[in-house]
Amino acid sequence: MTRPRDAAGRDDEAELVAEALDVPRETLTPLSREPLGDGTVAGFVLAEGTVAYVDSSGLRVAAETGLVQEGVGRVWVHPADPHLPALAPAAFGDAASILLSRLGIPGAQMPGLVGYRPGRRAVLRVTTDEGVVWVKVVRPRRIERIVEAHRVLHAHGLPVPAVRGWSRGGLLVLDDAEGEPATETAWEPGELVAAVGALRARLAHAPLEGPARTSLRERLPWYSARLHALHPARRDQIDGIVAAVSAIPESSDRVTIHGDLHLGQLFLREGEVSGLIDVDTAGQGSADDDAAAFLAHAIASALLTEATGGTSSARVWALAAAADRAWGGSPSARALTAVQLLGHAVGAASGGDERRGETLLDYAARAVQERKSPLITGFEEA
Repeated sequence: MTRPRDAAGRDDEAELVAEALDVPRETLTPLSREPLGDGTVAGFVLAEGTVAYVDSSGLRVAAETGLVQEGVGRVWVHPADPHLPALAPAAFGDAASILLSRLGIPGAQMPGLVGYRPGRRAVLRVTTDEGVVWVKVVRPRRIERIVEAHRVLHAHGLPVPAVRGWSRGGLLVLDDAEGEPATETAWEPGELVAAVGALRARLAHAPLEGPARTSLRERLPWYSARLHALHPARRDQIDGIVAAVSAIPESSDRVTIHGDLHLGQLFLREGEVSGLIDVDTAGQGSADDDAAAFLAHAIASALLTEATGGTSSARVWALAAAADRAWGGSPSARALTAVQLLGHAVGAASGGDERRGETLLDYAARAVQERKSPLITGFEEA
């Protein structure tokens, strides 16, 4: 496929899907849209519940699985993701069970798809006679790097799940993480931030080569364009945030980082971090990237908890405040926090919650425009 033009917008993407699948445009319901490669991948739900994706990434694949329009993009129907050739046979066939059997893991039941990012990865939960194991489906060209990251971090004493086996087709089998998910267990905000700080210090010295996930700074143009469309009345504020971030130099220090650190990646036991998952993104990078990801995710989680009527928002706000005090003081950390918050704002507004998106924009603006003031106030105690 030749390099496509820029994504034309939701209406043009829907028209591509409608034409490719010969369905009425009005029967398509927008599901998701996120950056991929040099373009985007956007999902639409068809009338019968099928999900189709239009992909203008320009990324090469070993084999196409749907319709390709040269210079425009490709359309495929889930689970035939051309970037993840192992997804369909693993999630809806026998590939995962066969791999588990070859690894000596008996009694595998039908996998359950618990996470999917089109074009990037999928996560399957499999119950076996030995308990729960996890099967990740990734791009085949990335599998060896991901396996190596797990092995190096495990050997260095980091609490990452052990690799049980893998295939060059892009399948990775992992043990269950130790402990309880941090999102489902009790913790005290200050103590948790201290425990995560200790984990980050251990992680920093792990001998992992290669870069971590590309810094989200590189997504600023995409975030800006999406937010202009989603919040046209906030254009000046958005442009001000982007300009402020761009004016702050990146930290040149490089250590081993997780690359996407947040509460959902952690498992706890007796107040300590006993499990760290999703280290696919780990590698050399700025420590501020992990600090910003954790802080922005805590802010976004607190706002979402409030919006959905949850009772734990004060505790999550206190976690954000503790993370801000511990790691959010440097200009680089504040700039990266703003970028992360822009990403969360895109997600909120794309999901129909315009007010939460605007609040996230306000926090992003504060992060870079009021750098001498705490980002979170009034939640010093849990």
